[in-house]
Amino acid sequence: MQTPPTITEVVVSDELLGFHLEDGRFISVPMAFYPTLALATPEERGRFEINGSSVYWPELDADIGVEGLLAGAREHHHYARQAVERAVRLGRLPKTALEKDAASPLQPA
Repeated sequence: MQTPPTITEVVVSDELLGFHLEDGRFISVPMAFYPTLALATPEERGRFEINGSSVYWPELDADIGVEGLLAGAREHHHYARQAVERAVRLGRLPKTALEKDAASPLQPA
C-alpha cells in the first residue's frame, strides 16, 4: 500500500480547504464539505498542525487527511451536527439551525 503524500502547505478560506502536496499537486474541496471548519472563525481555522498527510485543528478537534480530500469525502454527519450545536452555543447561528438538517447548515434555506 502506498503512503499518502505529505502536506507542505494548507490553504483555508471561506470558500475552500486546500492542501499543497510534496509531489506538486494542489487538492481542494469546498469549505461546505467540512461544517466544523466552515462554522469556525478565520482565526480558529488558521490554528492547525500539519502531521504528515493530515491536518489537525486542536481547538476544533478536527483532523482531515489527504486521502479524504482526494476521495471528496465530506465531514461525517455526527461531527457536522456537533459543529452546528457549537455554532448555536457560541451565537454564530440561530437556534433554528438545530431544527434543520445538520448536513446542510451552510446551504441557503
